[in-house]
Amino acid sequence: MPVGRAAARPTESIVIAGAGATSAVGRGVAAIRSALAEGRDGIERVERFDVSPFAPVMLGACVAGRDACASWAVESALEAWSDAGAPDVPRHRIALVVGCTEPDELAKITGAIAEAIDARGPCWMVSTACTSSSNAIGLGCDLIARGDADVVIAGGAERLTPEMYAGFFRLGVLATEKCAPFGATRGTTLGEGAGFVVLVRAGIAPREPWGFLRGYGLASDAWHETSPEPRGEGIARAMRSCLSHAGLAPSDIGYVNAHATGTAVNDDAEWRGVRRALGTQAERAPISGTKSFFGHAQAAAGALETIATLLCMREGTIPPTLRVEGGRPGGPPDPVDARRPRAHAYEHALKNNSAFGGANAALCLSRSPGAPRVVERTVRIAGVGAAYTAAGDARDEAALATTAEGLDLRGVDPSARLALAASIRALTDAGVRIRGALRERAGIFAGGTRMPRASLAELRASIEEGGLARCSAAAFARIVLHAPAGAVSRLLALRGPTTTLADPDLAGLLALAYAADWLGQRDDADVLLACGLDERADDEHREEGAACMVLSAGEGPGPRVAGVASAGPSHMEDAIELALARAGLAASAIDARFVRSSESDAPSFTSARLVVDGARAIREGARSALITGSGSHVSCAIVLVAE
Repeated sequence: MPVGRAAARPTESIVIAGAGATSAVGRGVAAIRSALAEGRDGIERVERFDVSPFAPVMLGACVAGRDACASWAVESALEAWSDAGAPDVPRHRIALVVGCTEPDELAKITGAIAEAIDARGPCWMVSTACTSSSNAIGLGCDLIARGDADVVIAGGAERLTPEMYAGFFRLGVLATEKCAPFGATRGTTLGEGAGFVVLVRAGIAPREPWGFLRGYGLASDAWHETSPEPRGEGIARAMRSCLSHAGLAPSDIGYVNAHATGTAVNDDAEWRGVRRALGTQAERAPISGTKSFFGHAQAAAGALETIATLLCMREGTIPPTLRVEGGRPGGPPDPVDARRPRAHAYEHALKNNSAFGGANAALCLSRSPGAPRVVERTVRIAGVGAAYTAAGDARDEAALATTAEGLDLRGVDPSARLALAASIRALTDAGVRIRGALRERAGIFAGGTRMPRASLAELRASIEEGGLARCSAAAFARIVLHAPAGAVSRLLALRGPTTTLADPDLAGLLALAYAADWLGQRDDADVLLACGLDERADDEHREEGAACMVLSAGEGPGPRVAGVASAGPSHMEDAIELALARAGLAASAIDARFVRSSESDAPSFTSARLVVDGARAIREGARSALITGSGSHVSCAIVLVAE
C-alpha cells in the first residue's frame, strides 16, 4: 500500500532543527562560531593548484586537506542530521535538496548524502550557481509545506577548481588582497565548502531549534550574463517576494546578511536593491558580508552564510564584516565594521544571494515561529511549445533564428537558442505577450541534465590554446546550468521568479512541478514558463531539444494542473497517490497516462515533453491525464484535468 499522505493548506512553522558545515575556517559549525568570535578568516594563498599564472591574484579560501567535495557534503549533512537529533520519522519521509554548480558532481553528492543518512524521500537538485544553496533551502521549505516530506536536509557544496579560478580571473573580479565587502578593497576572493541545515515540520524537532524559516523569494535580473542589474531591481524583487512569503513588512527586518562579494558592481547594486526593498528600514538595519570570512563559496555560499546568521541570531548578535574599515562612499551606513560579532536584538533577518544568469534568492530567518504565507490559486497550462532535433539530424538553426526574429542572438549559445525557441512557441500558443507590468510578474523555471555543451567545448578549447589564464570569459559565464534560463529571461524580459533544477532523469518534469507549485501557492507571479532542455555536443548523434509550457494563474483556457507530488525514487506509488488526492480524483478517473521512458538521450527534454503530450491530450478531448516519471533520485506525478 502507498504510504504517502495528502497535505492540507500549510499552517505550520518550518523549524530549522540542525546545521552542519565545512569551510575554509575549519570543519564543523563550531569552527564557524570560533572564527566569528575571533575575527579570523580562512583566506590564504591557494596551494592546492598553481595560481602563479594569475599573479598578482593568488588568494583563496580553501578547505584544509585534499578530500573530495562529496566528502565535505556528507560530513556536513551528517553533522546537521546529528545536531537535529536524527528525527525519528519514516525514511521515505526524509527528503534532500542539494545545490551545486556542476551537474555530475551534484548528482554524486546527492546520492552520497542519501546513502549516508538513509534518506529515501525525494531528492531534488538545484543548479543556479551562487544562489544554489539558498534556493535549495527555500525549496526544502516547499516540500514540507506541500506534504511531500516531514524532514528535509537542504544546502549545497562547491569545490574551487583551477577552471573556476581562471574564469573569475578572466572576468576581472578577483581581488589581489583579501576581499572586503562594502569596503575600500574592490574585488572578490573565491572560496569553497559545504553547508546544510535540517528543516522539519513543526512538532517533530526534539531539541531547541536554531530558528525558523519564515519564507524565501526568487527573482531574475533579466539583464546580463554575469553583472547584476545596476539599480538592484532584481535583488529588490527577490527580497519583496521573500517578505511576502514570510508575511512580514520591511520594518520587521532587523538585519541583512548580504551576498556582498566585495566587487564594486555587486555591492553597489545590492545596496540599491536593499534600499528599494526595505525603504527607510534599510538605513536602520545593519547589513554585513560574511564572505570576508569564508570567501565566495559559490553554490555553498548561501548555506554557509545562513548558518553564520543563525549562529549569531541565536546568541543575540550579528556577524561583522572584516576589513570594511568604515565602508565605501555611498554604501550602507552600518556595514558592521567590527572584529567580533556585535550585540543586537532582532527577530527577523534576510539572507541575500545573487548569481550568474541574473538569478537572485532571499531567505527570511526568524527567532520566533510563523508559517510561510500561502495563497490558493488555480494554475493552468495556457500554451506549449518545443524545439527538437532527432538523433543524427542537423540542428535547424534557420528555424531557431526565424522563431527568435527581432531578438539579438549574438553570444547566445545553442542551449539558449533551443530554450528560447521553445519558450516563444509556447507563448505564441498561449496567446501571451510579455510586456508592460507583466514583465515583473513573469518568470522561468528550467530543468537540465548537463552543462551547455557548445559553451563547455569553447571554454576547453580556449584553455588548450592559451592556458587557464587566457580562457574565454564569455564561454565560462555560459557553462552554468542556469545560463540558458538566464538568457531567455534577458531576451524576453522575464523579471519574475527563476530557477534551474538539475536531474539526470526528470529535470524537465520537475521544473513544471516546481513552477506549478509556486504559481498555485504564491501571488508574486502570474505567468511562469517551465522548460526542460538538453543540448548535444557537436560530436554526438543523440537527440536534443527543449520543451516549454506556459503556466498561467487564475481562470482561462487550458488544462488545470490539479495535483503535483514527489516522492523517493522507489516510491512512485506514493507520488501518484499524493497527486491524485490533491486533485480529488481516483485512479479510475484518469483518461490518459504518460509515463517517462527509462531510455532517453535527452531526459530533461523528454520528461518535459510528457507534460506537453498530456496537455495536448486534454485539448483533444481527454478529461484528465496523469504524467509520471521515476528516476535515480526522485519520483514525480502530475495530474492535469479539463475544465
